[in-house]
Amino acid sequence: MNITIIGTGYVGLVTGACFSEIGHSVTCYDIDKSKIQNLKKGKVPFFEPNLKDFVNKNIISKNLSFSSSINTALKNRFIFICVDTPDDGKGKPNLTNLNNVIDAIASKLSQDSIIIFKSTVPVGTNKIMQNRLRDKVNGKFNIDVISNPEFLREGSAINDFMRPDRIIIGADNPKSSRKLANLYKPLSRKMDKMFFTSLNSAELIKYASNSFLATKISFINEIAEIAESFDADINDIRLGMGLDQRIGKDFLYAGLGYGGSCFPKDINALINAQKISKSTSLIVDATKKRNTLALENFEKKILKHCKGNKKKKSLTIWGLSFKPNTDDIRESLAVKLITKLHKKFCNIYCYDPEAGKNVKYFFRNYQNIKIISNPYQNISNSNALVICTEWKEFWNPNYEKLSMLKDNLIFDGRNILDKDDLKKYKLNYYGVGTKSVES
Repeated sequence: MNITIIGTGYVGLVTGACFSEIGHSVTCYDIDKSKIQNLKKGKVPFFEPNLKDFVNKNIISKNLSFSSSINTALKNRFIFICVDTPDDGKGKPNLTNLNNVIDAIASKLSQDSIIIFKSTVPVGTNKIMQNRLRDKVNGKFNIDVISNPEFLREGSAINDFMRPDRIIIGADNPKSSRKLANLYKPLSRKMDKMFFTSLNSAELIKYASNSFLATKISFINEIAEIAESFDADINDIRLGMGLDQRIGKDFLYAGLGYGGSCFPKDINALINAQKISKSTSLIVDATKKRNTLALENFEKKILKHCKGNKKKKSLTIWGLSFKPNTDDIRESLAVKLITKLHKKFCNIYCYDPEAGKNVKYFFRNYQNIKIISNPYQNISNSNALVICTEWKEFWNPNYEKLSMLKDNLIFDGRNILDKDDLKKYKLNYYGVGTKSVES
């Protein structure tokens, strides 16, 4: 099948690369000409495991191409909309880019088309866009819009696309739904992963799924605060809860909270939808508040145990991306924490395997925030280590080097370090919802 992807951001590029990998002919379109030129050379603008290999392999096989020509993009009947819909700063999705794309498509369409929305949009948007497109083409062509939300986790997006839990297809026209399902057939040989529903239900499934996962994170952080008060261990509580199949073990890790490009934005959008519909927001609103509180509590812990004149003390921060295996720092809890702490400490030394470049640019005007290329580079100049992202290289660190910390202090925002090793090297340790180690 011939497919067009509109937008070569995270979702668009992963979608295009994966569809080309299963044998479809894919054209990825973007208005950013410099980005398109780089993609043609196989230069991927962000880090995602295996994505660069997929892109280059399918450029060579000619299954994947890139274009900044809208006329070229619209030669294909299947058109996936993958443009960003960021928070507008007031809790609503900003649909400017989406509206621009719809206007461009409507003015250039020359055949019957199926427009598939992967962009996360407020409930009811797909139906509005379908009516708008149909009005603009004025009956010249048949236009069907399908809501096909993505459930890609950064850091494992290729695997999530190629081995999906479910494929949601929301549409008014069953015939178009079946055509889209056929595109996904190689990923669902038994067809048991397809779920067909309405446009509005598909949109709400996306918001409800992300909000529920965010709620699990906020819930375990709330229990972690209780656990600390009663000398219980949140790691044992998490494991004990997760053995119940009705609850499951995923998203029950206490820490700094959730970040990234999806959860915060989708929580805000769902709260906004509740306001519009005049329904009551209790759980979703509490999820957001608890997430803010998790970071505040961790900051207080650092300030409490870093005794003395903090203006003469320095910190090393490990982990800057919002989660491991990505260089994405959007809504990164590490970045938010650094923003809070740098005013109170002398120097902040920041290390991440992939996100250093992005953080360096983000804090380009701050003199006391320094990006380092080795995690132990400034350990002997630091009073404490703060772990914000659970990259695998941090799980089993060089404790002998960490013992060089001036105040022997470690704040573990992801509960990944071994307490026996910490005791052996006489390091003072503070996690989240777990017993401290004090030498």
